Order: sequence, then C-alpha cells, then structure tokens
Amino acid sequence: MSRIAMPRYQHNIVRTRDESLGSRRRFLAALTVMTASFCVPTVVVDAAEQNDRVAIAVSAERDLMRVRMEMDVKGNVNVPSDSLISRKSELTLPIESTAVLDYEERYRRPIDADPSSEITAIERYYHEAHSTRKLNRSASDFRLRESVRHTHVRRDSLPETIYAVDDYFTHEELGLLRVPVSSVAVDQLLPRDTVAVGDKHRPSCATLASVLNLTSVETSTVSMRVMDIDAAKVKFELSGKVVGSVEGVPTSLHTVGKLTFDRRIGTTTWLAMAVHETREIGKAEPGFDVAATIKMVRQPMPKTVALPVTPDAMAIETEIPQDRLYIDLQSDKVAVSAIMDRRWRMMADLSGNAMMRMIENDRSIAQCNLRPLARLEPGKQWTLEAFQADVRRTLGKELDDLVEADQRVSASGLRVLRIAAHGRVEGVPIQWIMLHFSDDSGRRVLATFTMSSDSSEAFVGADVQLADSLRLLQTDDAATSQTTANRSDNAEIGGADAQVANASRDRNSSDLRDNEVQSASDVR
Repeated sequence: MSRIAMPRYQHNIVRTRDESLGSRRRFLAALTVMTASFCVPTVVVDAAEQNDRVAIAVSAERDLMRVRMEMDVKGNVNVPSDSLISRKSELTLPIESTAVLDYEERYRRPIDADPSSEITAIERYYHEAHSTRKLNRSASDFRLRESVRHTHVRRDSLPETIYAVDDYFTHEELGLLRVPVSSVAVDQLLPRDTVAVGDKHRPSCATLASVLNLTSVETSTVSMRVMDIDAAKVKFELSGKVVGSVEGVPTSLHTVGKLTFDRRIGTTTWLAMAVHETREIGKAEPGFDVAATIKMVRQPMPKTVALPVTPDAMAIETEIPQDRLYIDLQSDKVAVSAIMDRRWRMMADLSGNAMMRMIENDRSIAQCNLRPLARLEPGKQWTLEAFQADVRRTLGKELDDLVEADQRVSASGLRVLRIAAHGRVEGVPIQWIMLHFSDDSGRRVLATFTMSSDSSEAFVGADVQLADSLRLLQTDDAATSQTTANRSDNAEIGGADAQVANASRDRNSSDLRDNEVQSASDVR
C-alpha cells in the first residue's frame, strides 16, 4: 500500500464524539438517497446459482462517486539518528492512529479517450478529512483546512499526485490525504472474465501498484477468490504479500481483505482490508512496522454536492503546472514560513535552529539551515559588503571563491542579501548559498543552503523561491533576544550544521528527543 495513513496530525481541532457520529449519520443518509437514485439497474443481471458463471461488467459511465474511508493504525515508528548516514533505527516509538475521509470525486479522461481507459485525472472535494494520533505519549488531532478541500489528483505516475485548487498543502495535510488504497483504482482488482464461486484470480503487479498507490511492485503473491454470487453482488476475498517501493524506499505488505462488486451498478461498492506493512527508513521519512485496517464504501452520485457542476478546466494530457506543486513549510522555533517545492521537508525544528532537506526518490539533493540572528537596532541594516566579509571569515580555508553577491527586497518587504560560494570540505567540492533576511524592526534570519557540486541542476531556483516567499512569523521578542544574544556575527553564520547534527545525536535530553520526533514531516 502506498502510505499507511498515520496522517499528519499537528495543530488540529479536537472533534467531539457527537460531531463524529453526526457526520457519519449524514454520510449514511446521503448514501441512502444515492442508492435509491440507482434502484433501476443499468446493467441487466440474472439471478445466479452458486455454480453459474457470471460476467464482471464494470460500468464506464460511473464518473461521479461518493467515498467514505476509515482507517485504524497501530504499531511502531523507527527513527534514525541521521537518515543521510544510516537507515538504522535509533529510536522506536509506539503509534496509534485513526483517520476518516469523506469525499466526492469526478473522474476525468482525455478528450476522445475510450470510456473504459484508465483514469488519470480526478477532481475531488473533501467533506471531511481528519485524524487522531498518539505517538509515544504525545496525542494530537488534525483536520484538513477549508482552503484545501477542493483538489485535483493526477495518476500519470505513482504514487498519485494531489494538489489543491485554491491554496497550498502542508506536508501534514498531504500525508492525511495519501491513503493506502485508491478509490479510483479499486475496480482494477476485478477479473475481466466470467467467474463462478471458487474461482481464483491473480492481480498483476502493475494493478497492485495502482490500487495500493505504490511507486512499484516487484513481487506479489496476492490472489483473489470468488466467495459468493447472487443477482445483486459478487463477493471476493483476497490475501497475499506484496514487495515494492514508495518513492525509492523499500516496503513489504501482508494483506487480507474482502470486497463487494455490485452487479446492478457495475462497480465495487465495499472494501475491507487488514494490512501489516514494514517500510524501511528513508531519507525523508521515518520507517515503520504497523498493522492497519481500512474500510471503504463507494456509491455513484446522480449529481455533485460540493464540486462545481461544470467540471474544472484540467490540462489532462500535459504535465501538472509546477506552480501547483509547492508546499507550505513552517518552522515554529525559528518563526518563519515559506512556499517551497514539495521536495523540501522540514527535518528538524529546534530552538534556534531549523533544518530542511530537498529529497527526491530517496536521494538527498541539498540542505538548508535556518537560524534567527541577534537583532539590530530598528532602522539599521547589514550591508552586502559586511555580509561578504563575514562569509569569508566563517568559511575560512574551506572557501575557494565567492561567485555571486546580490541584494533585493522580497514580496513581503524583507531585505534579502544573497551570496553564493564554492569550496571544499575534506576534499569534497561543496556549494553554499547564504541568504540574510531582515526587516525594519531589526529582526534577522539566516538561511544557509549546502549541496554537492553534482546537485546544482536539481537544486536550481530553490534559493530564489525561498528569498521570494519567506515570511517572518510573530514571535516573542524577549525569547528571540535571549536565544541569540551574546553571539558575534561570525558565530551567527557559522556552525549551524554542526549544532543541528550534535543536537540530533544527544539522546540524554528527553525534551530534545520529543522535538526531533515531532519534526519528522511524514510519519506514517
């Protein structure tokens, strides 16, 4: 399965039990109305005896569906000391999580495409999307914001890509919505030949990757068996093991489940699965060993409820617009936020230091350290020349050359000084880009990008994006001053990498340990 939904759970609003029950009753009432709308069969079926062979006729006309999914997860999260150095777990934490998603989705195909062709684009509106989680001793509750409930989904490649129409997701929100079973692809599990009770069917590896939302499936022993047939339904059970990967990270799954195909409306309307997944530690995410149960109900809809009546304009046959694939990243400790390429992950958020990494297909491309600096007097600013001199002092013998130096005013009104430098660390060619942000009140933040010389092509433009989008959030002036006081400008710029690395290795501080765990962007 693509992602065990240990959904992103921070900064949520706690829902009461009555609210949850009310929501479920409203959903069931809606399903009753929708089912009644389709009480006249669109596929003519005959009553089936147990030994009769029947066709599994999936309807290509059902392009508007209402889906409810409930997930429960229990197991352990494996956290490394530094995922760039080793995949070995240094800390194992128990986790329990529940999530509920209720959404309507409209399937889209290219113009003139065969109605039975694979669905590669979807419009979706989330009526409900929330999760509760207990990680170690820390409990949290998380809910999708209103501004990102209307979404588009693309399945040109897997795992599927989801983006909001009107706003940008956080990584926590993306994690909540990346479910372990695709409601779009579930009908792909069904055999295309006629079946009788007792028949067995082996879904292909490609089908399982699509249904379980995995990047790839290398091997599979999953098989399906027809358990019961009547005039209305065909019931299947499935079981087996899948070995695959998600964005370059190996994973293995043992699964058992049941699904019901409704012969009258030509689609799968019910699925229940139990999954045991073991995923290795990746460079962007902790590993885990968890057991999950997933329940899904699907029904066709006669008309939209929250989606626009007229389908959104979607360039289905072209690439996803890059400006929709940004992510809203925030550091609570440094009190900054930025809109960045979603390959960037906030890996650590400690007092006085935050660290992001750019990771693609489990390969680390670059790192960015964020640090608050001691305030200047209001109205005073650092000059570009002073910044250059300080960078030279900080890098010392590791510096080969300062290759670029410029300044600008960002869209949010911050003054930005930028310096690009080349050098060597223990003989390895390194590139640095340093951004110094300041406002008129004297508040300052330093961002230091570090990357190897062969990563510059993948990195290109990330510093410009940060310079244009970084915002200073409200903070306690006294706390900021205390954190950064008594440091020379030289000390402010140098040593951020070492401080974060040393902090991550300090297992004697329970408070620090909690901070590290909570900063992992995509615990699943």
